[in-house]
Amino acid sequence: MEKEIRYWPRIGLYVSKTDAEEYISKSGGAGAVLDEEIEEFTPMQTTSPEALRFEIDALFEEPFEHGELSTENKAIIGAISMERSRISRIKELMVDGLSKVEAKATFEQELDEFVRQTLGLPDETNAEREYRIKYDEIHGGEEE
Repeated sequence: MEKEIRYWPRIGLYVSKTDAEEYISKSGGAGAVLDEEIEEFTPMQTTSPEALRFEIDALFEEPFEHGELSTENKAIIGAISMERSRISRIKELMVDGLSKVEAKATFEQELDEFVRQTLGLPDETNAEREYRIKYDEIHGGEEE
């Protein structure tokens, strides 16, 4: 397996050649970045698909090397893992006596707490809590 994947420092993840090609196909060569001072997106050039392919070819010609995942990427991978087990976790919570709506809400809370703890973010703010409650009222706070 180590021959099939490589750590790609550009994105900070391990990728297969297929994953890398997919990434390249989705990168458009142009983008925008938020200028927080003026609160507008400004255009920026990104690396061309040709340069990325050259980088990937060179990467896969070299032997496998370990790379360090960033805290952010670890959080993303952990959140993806939690999402994959979402259904089984909700069913588990329902077996424990929660309604379907309560189980789904509990799962969302667990996911939120995981991301906040992994990234060192503060607890939910009052504004976030109010927004979540309002969202639930509008989009399905009733039993299914």
